[in-house]
Amino acid sequence: MSSTQPAPGAKTRRITRACDYCHRRAIRCLRDGNASQCLKCLQFSQPCTYARPAKRRGVKPGSQAISPSAPANVLGNSRAKTDSQSRLQWTAPLIASQAVVLSLAEVYFEVVYPIFPFFHQPTYLRRIARAEYTSDRHLFSTTMALCALVSARVQDQALFNTSYDMEELTKVPCETFYEAAVQASVDVTTETSIQSLDLLRTCALLSLTAVQCGKIRDMQRFLGRYHTLVAMDRLQDESNWPTGIGIVETEERRRLFWSMYTFEIYVSIVWNSVTRVREQQVNVAYTTEIDDELFSDRGYSSTLRPLVDLRQSPTSRPGQVASTSWLCGWNFTTDLYRVLEHVIASFGNRKRHQGSFPMELFVNRSATSISSVRDVVMQQYTNLPYCFKVVSQLTCDPASDRFGFQAANITATVQLLRMMLFASGGGSIEDRCKIASEVIDAFTQIPVAYLRAISSPLLHHLAGIGSILGSVFEEPMSEHAYEQVRVVLLALAQLLENLEHGIHATKSAQRLRDLVAQIDDYMNSQRDQSSNLPTKLANEIMDEWPWNLDFMQLAESWSSTEGQLDL
Repeated sequence: MSSTQPAPGAKTRRITRACDYCHRRAIRCLRDGNASQCLKCLQFSQPCTYARPAKRRGVKPGSQAISPSAPANVLGNSRAKTDSQSRLQWTAPLIASQAVVLSLAEVYFEVVYPIFPFFHQPTYLRRIARAEYTSDRHLFSTTMALCALVSARVQDQALFNTSYDMEELTKVPCETFYEAAVQASVDVTTETSIQSLDLLRTCALLSLTAVQCGKIRDMQRFLGRYHTLVAMDRLQDESNWPTGIGIVETEERRRLFWSMYTFEIYVSIVWNSVTRVREQQVNVAYTTEIDDELFSDRGYSSTLRPLVDLRQSPTSRPGQVASTSWLCGWNFTTDLYRVLEHVIASFGNRKRHQGSFPMELFVNRSATSISSVRDVVMQQYTNLPYCFKVVSQLTCDPASDRFGFQAANITATVQLLRMMLFASGGGSIEDRCKIASEVIDAFTQIPVAYLRAISSPLLHHLAGIGSILGSVFEEPMSEHAYEQVRVVLLALAQLLENLEHGIHATKSAQRLRDLVAQIDDYMNSQRDQSSNLPTKLANEIMDEWPWNLDFMQLAESWSSTEGQLDL
């Protein structure tokens, strides 16, 4: 036997202690031979030091084990300490390198953040740069959910900035991040999750990722879990938020709450589900309309005080929309969704519940008409600053492009609200077809890069508008109106089909084509078998139609680019 091999049964020498950097991250410290630095310090360009004081191992003097017969309060305190220690000792599994995580986080702030601003950018990127997510379980689950969403968007060609390394961003599949986020958050106990902002954000991000990947049941599961956590701690009222939180977390909570409120209304319309939050029961202020770089927990930038009211933001907007920040447009979109909620509640189910006892009590309580609501909304839209009505070309400058995202989102929301108002108020089929045609025309004016960046949620949004129009087969319809609806739905389906190129299967276009088939079957069942549809009817409609169908050629050209955008 060689003298260099240990004898059988001999104790192996304990590996030397980890360097300071690996110790802080709670990861294994590996060294290549006699190198002066460990592999992790080399990888992240960190000084490989051993400056921390060494601690003696073993049981500390004076410590005593707790016997089974110990008092209940002692056992309870012991369990609490154990839970606290387990949280501190938790270490994250290695899913992706810190460089990949940081790159995905940066992409989030370009393509997702303008619509769903869940984080304060400087604070969150600083925490990622410090790798805090490797030792904080809630932050880890949030970060993995963020990476899953961004990875899915990148795979769906939503990234318009060509300066990123696509190979690096797609190295880890979206599903890997998704499962890591689910596993890290699924078995968190109630005691450790009370009022955790990161756990709330995890549920929100997972629900958005599920929509992106076409997992609608998962979307409802995580959205429901988010609302459960809010209800458990009554977080719809700011007075129940944790005491002592700073300016940054207060603004983050406000943005998260109103983001998920608008998402809830969106889901209830697109998938015809119940609405689990009512704005009249909410006591959460709007986020302050200033950019992230201009405030921190230390306060707000002094240069803002003449321009922005830094008092607590109200839950409604006094006066006209400003243009000092992209968040002015974001808050206006929230206003639109609050109107949408009332349209659904006040007008949407009036026919379905007509004659019922509760409906008879309150149906005439308000004299507000649908036409007056529509007039007010359109007047507010007309009064918007130019930057929130016209979508400029993408510049890859986030400060400028965020205004474009707001303009695109406002356009989509206003058109959805108009369609809902017409459908709820018994507007004519011709009026609804006109709105749907204006929707198509409006979206052809938006640079395709924005539509790609907003991605699957926008496709479902457009399909929802088409579904509202397609519900006309529930009411009497003439042959002329039938042909109008059919032409518009097929045009909208073609637009969606071209936008869906390269995106996870949303099947939005197919849903509309199936709806056209249902309307065809309905009309065939209602039509007199002996009557024949005039052969020139469709051509006459196309000639007399008040909008231009040249967008079909434009939309088809989008798909031919295969995601290559000329910026």
